[in-house]
Amino acid sequence: MKRLLLIPVMVLFVCSALAQSREELYNNFKVALSERDSTAILSLISDWEKIYPLDAELYSLKANYYFQNAVDDVIVMSEIEPTDGSDYYVAEDSLGGKLYMYSVLQIDSIKLDSAKEVLAEGISKNPDRIDLRLGKVAMHLYVQENLLAVQEIQSALEHSTKNNNKWNGTLDSPIESNGISYLRDCIQGYLSQLLDANDYVSAEKMIDTCIRLYPNDAIFLTDKGALRSYAGDSETALQWFLKARELTPEDMLIANNIAYLYEKQGDKKNALKYYRIVADGNDESCAEIARTAIQELSAE
Repeated sequence: MKRLLLIPVMVLFVCSALAQSREELYNNFKVALSERDSTAILSLISDWEKIYPLDAELYSLKANYYFQNAVDDVIVMSEIEPTDGSDYYVAEDSLGGKLYMYSVLQIDSIKLDSAKEVLAEGISKNPDRIDLRLGKVAMHLYVQENLLAVQEIQSALEHSTKNNNKWNGTLDSPIESNGISYLRDCIQGYLSQLLDANDYVSAEKMIDTCIRLYPNDAIFLTDKGALRSYAGDSETALQWFLKARELTPEDMLIANNIAYLYEKQGDKKNALKYYRIVADGNDESCAEIARTAIQELSAE
């Protein structure tokens, strides 16, 4: 069963000021991709090359085509339950026998490499096109090449410090929000994916780069604190959260995390101090949690 994956950001931007023929080609390409019409896709890529031979969009179009043909989700039926965390469906017969049905990712490495090469060339010639970079990240994550995905994120972050966080998206439309804000939002999504895959090493490597390049970003500092907490290093985690709080004292979620870590370390005095700050703060959901914690700690 073919799974279609659009490279991220590719379909999220629209630029009405561009030539209609270019827009029409792009819209037709989206339709062909959604319908998995390889003949139409190749024809549109050929047309684009003739009309706009130097267009950055060609790299995105070609990469999507190669990637679409590089990955398959194949349905497998087995008497053995999958142990890799995959979702599955169980069928049971009248004798109690079980049959597990789930999908397995199959990859054509040659076509996948073609997609990667196209994006690499596109990025080198159009370094400010964020969709090409994020497309490559998504490609790596999809085939579980997490460290390569992190390397691509690191490259994007490094470049963002050079282009003053100014990026362009599909059809060369500028990213309207501040570029680091846009990247930060993407990174939070990647962080969730890595944590879901239990790949804490790659997750922390990514966040360490974020902090090195943006040392005063409270969200990245909070991410680091959370990762250290997951690793069981509550003392170091607490220091990262305290540093984040210095930058955003109004953030009650950070204050609540500080209170919790003090509580976890048996420091009741500081735990109550921060829970009281949260209880009087501007976030009612956090305040309710804090009031409950205060009651429990005060009763001890």
